[in-house]
Amino acid sequence: MAKLIRQFFIFIVFSSLLSAYAVTPKNFNRVIKSNKLVLVKFWASWCPPCSVLNPEFKKAKKIIGKKALLVDYNVDLGGKVLDRYRVEYLPTMIIFKNGKEVERTNSVLNAQEIADWILKYK
Repeated sequence: MAKLIRQFFIFIVFSSLLSAYAVTPKNFNRVIKSNKLVLVKFWASWCPPCSVLNPEFKKAKKIIGKKALLVDYNVDLGGKVLDRYRVEYLPTMIIFKNGKEVERTNSVLNAQEIADWILKYK
């Protein structure tokens, strides 16, 4: 019984760590409020400009490090998030500071441009 409880505890801890980076309709609000500065990239696998942006976004994560949280939201998940934030074009990137939207773009930026853009709010 103790082993089962321990495994359950490990599962819960591990799941909560993963959910901070796997943005879904259910955890979106928690994620954007989890860090002072969050950049959400709304994307889809079928979107050609998103395919160009994806590697630059990954590079930007390395440049920024722990100064901000950069996460992806796959629009194919749907959810009220898309309506609430009026995501109509892809890719869309939205900067949240203290859980509130401060700026957005539909442009495909390179890694340094992404880093410079979000860090001006640091």
